[in-house]
Amino acid sequence: MKYFNILFLAILFFSSCKEIADLPPPIPSSNLAEYIAENPDSRLVRDSLIACAASMADTNIEFPISIFFLPENGASNFRYFETENIEADNSDLGNYEEMKLGTKPVFNGYLQRFPRPAISANTWGIVTNKREDGNIYISNPIRLKYNDLPTEHNSDLVTIDQSQPLSPLFTWEDGSIDENEIYFQVISESNGDLLSGTYTYDKSFRFYDVSNVVLNIRDVTPVPMLESGQDYGFLLMAVSVDNWVNLVIEKGFVTE
Repeated sequence: MKYFNILFLAILFFSSCKEIADLPPPIPSSNLAEYIAENPDSRLVRDSLIACAASMADTNIEFPISIFFLPENGASNFRYFETENIEADNSDLGNYEEMKLGTKPVFNGYLQRFPRPAISANTWGIVTNKREDGNIYISNPIRLKYNDLPTEHNSDLVTIDQSQPLSPLFTWEDGSIDENEIYFQVISESNGDLLSGTYTYDKSFRFYDVSNVVLNIRDVTPVPMLESGQDYGFLLMAVSVDNWVNLVIEKGFVTE
């Protein structure tokens, strides 16, 4: 479903430290339709690449926007395309020009992101990659609302109930923006590794009860487990139907 076209981000993302400017400036090259036409042996697979975008807590940095995506199934050749403005037809791939943005690892590489400079007006973006099958996968359009609805960062909106020490219950409230369609939760280990990544329509998640989970990006056997007396991180992203992150919550906790 299009609501799953979302993706998660690392605790590092929320720090206010200035990011090293080691990325080239965005330079438009070929548009997305031309890129696909240049690869006639690759089948275009739509709506199957999880991606979203958010603004950082500190916008006074060189790259205050991040476009996140899940590089699954041997993905490579990551590219980002963007329309000139929000009025462009977001279903016409010819309206998307490539931006030469480098990528950064998230959760030690489990996810990736394109750090992007600030924009003067809202626009649409699409992430693409190639996978081991040789096909080109593209995300649903992402509406960058950096100017109108910057992402809210508020760690006070989550409650962590640890009455079951190794199965904490996370509940949260919506922030000031009430356009949330789905919620993405990440539990990370102290070294930054992603332990679990789940989506719910509910504003609650108990580790590791997946009865209300609608998408699991780390569906592994045996299932993830917490250990006593360890530091963990909780990350919540509330995402709109057009894949803009309205709310980010991050909070650390220690198991008993």
